[in-house]
Amino acid sequence: MSLLKRTRILRRVQTLWARVGLRARLEAFILLALLPMVGLVVVLLLQERSQDIGRAREATRLLADRGALQQAQIVQQAHGVLQLLTLVPDIREASPEGCATMLKQATDLYPWSTGFGVFNPDGNLLCSSNRSRPMNVADRDYFREALATRGFTVSNFLIGQNSKQPRVVAALPIVGDDGSVIRVLLAGVDLSWLAELSVEIAHESGGTVSLFDSEGTILARVPDPQGLVGRSMADHPMVRKIMEEEAGIIEDDGLDGIPRISGFATLEETGAKIVVAVARDDILAAADRNLLLGTGVMAGVVLLIVVGVWVLMEVMVLRRLRDLKASAAFLSSDLFDPHAPCTPAPVHPSEFSQVAQAMRTMGRTLSAIAFEDRLTGLANRRFFEAHVERLRDQPAQDQTAIAILYIDLDGFKPINDQHGHHTGDLVLKEIGDRLARCVRQGDFAARLGGDEFAVLLSLADGHQAHYAMEVARRIINSVSAPITADGLDVRIGCSIGVALWPADAADLSVALQHADRALYAAKRAGRARVVSYSDLPTSNLPTGNAMAT
Repeated sequence: MSLLKRTRILRRVQTLWARVGLRARLEAFILLALLPMVGLVVVLLLQERSQDIGRAREATRLLADRGALQQAQIVQQAHGVLQLLTLVPDIREASPEGCATMLKQATDLYPWSTGFGVFNPDGNLLCSSNRSRPMNVADRDYFREALATRGFTVSNFLIGQNSKQPRVVAALPIVGDDGSVIRVLLAGVDLSWLAELSVEIAHESGGTVSLFDSEGTILARVPDPQGLVGRSMADHPMVRKIMEEEAGIIEDDGLDGIPRISGFATLEETGAKIVVAVARDDILAAADRNLLLGTGVMAGVVLLIVVGVWVLMEVMVLRRLRDLKASAAFLSSDLFDPHAPCTPAPVHPSEFSQVAQAMRTMGRTLSAIAFEDRLTGLANRRFFEAHVERLRDQPAQDQTAIAILYIDLDGFKPINDQHGHHTGDLVLKEIGDRLARCVRQGDFAARLGGDEFAVLLSLADGHQAHYAMEVARRIINSVSAPITADGLDVRIGCSIGVALWPADAADLSVALQHADRALYAAKRAGRARVVSYSDLPTSNLPTGNAMAT
């Protein structure tokens, strides 16, 4: 392209741009500025979508690994239990009196066990935990392997005759003094861990848990709406891939034809596979909703900004420009009187500084209204409850011991009745000042309402109860001192209930209730005294609400 042609194009663009109004130019600049932000949001949402898939893949693999680990731990525990049982004389000798009883106790003790049995080397049952009918297991692979190796063996998964549930059988020979096998001890191991894992997965992701034997037959599946348990799925593409690997993640159509993300692991000793699968569409549904929502929100924001700028330009700029244009036209007209005085414009401080100052003032006012007791200057009930919530939500490593003092004034009501509420308010204000002087910097004092107060003390290790009781007695002495209000000398007292957190209760809410009960006991015991919750007899704890009395 020649220089002359490029120059003509540039001039044409400049001419068109010059014809565009100020408002349209500003809108164009805003749109250009917002486009990168919109693109960034879309990219981030797409990345989040990809991360959701990655998290789902990792979650299924971890859950499958956890199931395999749980099975391995149960098998190891079964091995240890069998070793212990081989040392019991009644079991080694298959004593008719004691053998079955010992095996029944072992079955009740271990929740994973479906039962124990002692067999002689020819496979005949000698005694069992469930008093089964006579049976022979000489033809079982795991039994023959245990005899041949004289060591611990585990069967493949079997389907229980009565329960119809998959289980494995662990076998351990009992060797005599001459080195020969004199007995074989068997233990049935169920899959209770599979049910627990299935409930967790169904609750968190709506996925499925399946258990395949080494030949690809489904031994268990939760949930199983298609009734696939007991069917061989060795020819299914997904199952073939699973059987070829020890562990991994597969994205393929599931047994129900739904695209799924499947994590799998191999169960030791049995060659069985545990498969945790979640529907891919279910994982992406939330991400797609977020993508659609985010895109919609950004489009709405852009539209709102464009419309807002359009209106603001009209109100704040273009209207002023039109007024200025009219003034300029008036100045150029014959109607202008150069001798007429100008109307001075009022001088105002910055609008932003006015707003900022007003917000600060409003914040201070709202804070005082919301969190300060206007009469005593102490924290109010709202602030007290918020402070308790902050203490409860602190990480365990940041928590410090707290003494809770619930305080109720004794003899305050007659002051209001005899001298009026104005005198009562002066007394409460003085009580608030005295409470504030009785606690250290960093401790917390609040008026909960009426003549009810609370103090929270931070305690050093080793001096919890002693310091709390010392402060409580100090408060009683201070409150009991004469008070001058409206020219009257009045005397009141107070009762205090003390509880320690976490010494008296690990839950802070429960500790607050304990302090309330201790206060109730203090008022019942004669008032003007302090009672610690730890000193109350556990069989006769009060249940009333002292703060309401």
